[in-house]
Amino acid sequence: MQKTSWYKRFLRDKSGPLLILLIVLMLFTMVISSGVTKGEKPFTAIFTDGFMASGNLLGIFYNLVIQIVMMCGIAMILIGGNIDLSVGAQAMLAAMIFANLIVKTMLPWPVCLLITLIIAAGFGLINTILINLLHFPAFIATIGMSSVYKGLCNVMNGGNNVQILSTRAQGFLDLGKASLFGRFPVIFLFALVLVVVYQFVLSRTRFGRSVYMSGGNPPAARLSGLNPNKIRMILFVNNSVLAAIGGLLWTAQLTLASPTAIAASAPDMKVISGSILGGVSFMGGAGHLGGALIALFLLNIFNNMLRVLNVQDYWTTFAAGFLLVVALIVDYISAERRRKALLAEKNA
Repeated sequence: MQKTSWYKRFLRDKSGPLLILLIVLMLFTMVISSGVTKGEKPFTAIFTDGFMASGNLLGIFYNLVIQIVMMCGIAMILIGGNIDLSVGAQAMLAAMIFANLIVKTMLPWPVCLLITLIIAAGFGLINTILINLLHFPAFIATIGMSSVYKGLCNVMNGGNNVQILSTRAQGFLDLGKASLFGRFPVIFLFALVLVVVYQFVLSRTRFGRSVYMSGGNPPAARLSGLNPNKIRMILFVNNSVLAAIGGLLWTAQLTLASPTAIAASAPDMKVISGSILGGVSFMGGAGHLGGALIALFLLNIFNNMLRVLNVQDYWTTFAAGFLLVVALIVDYISAERRRKALLAEKNA
């Protein structure tokens, strides 16, 4: 059997070309945004000004935190052959529940956090009931529940923000602002650890293999003794808990809970776009978190580059939509190739 060289395997995997593109884009942004090309600053400004300024990097990392945490849940759901479009609304509602517990009770913040995560798990169970028992398509069920969760966010406090000023939550708020060397937020590093853990689960455990099988070939999964409904329930509950964690980390950064802020920034749509762009199949059964993580970095750095270069915001929206459409087309072509290859093997 002939072995394939490492660089060919690297280029065949979607994350390989994405990583190369990410590095090129970062270098381009560093040079252009630093002012070096205009002769305004010395060459060393490439590593200290513009894109590489500590404030700009912190902004990118803080924006990525909620997206990376959500990605761990959304990517697994996509690989499992489903989708959840209520993630952003769940994150907002979890943040509002936590903030109200802090403000209106005397409970310590770790207890409020635990109660919030338990309630968030209930969001996933509700979605699962609609899909498994009532047989709603996941797309329709989660869109409907997204409206319910958004409505509850506004009902809880009349559409107003909840400022977290209690000294009982100081440890929680400090966590949201803590950073290493002034450039790497602690919660960003926590999000990266989550990616490593979830990728290990996907690639090295029996459950992870079950997720791939149930998403790629549901009939074969059932014949092999797997329970797709149980797998789907675990994925949706896990996704809801991660959405809540993302919303809570967002709240720790802002020191307030907003019934609209997370939905306005649409981190869930960015995560879905990044996951598909990074090789996670919208059809299910393929992909890994490494490629999705690189794609998320790519999208955020691209958006930041446009802002640094003073490009108008609507071009950012256009570019994000265009990239998603391209990723869906590529994913469809890849899925068709896999299907034809399987048919060819079956008929051989």
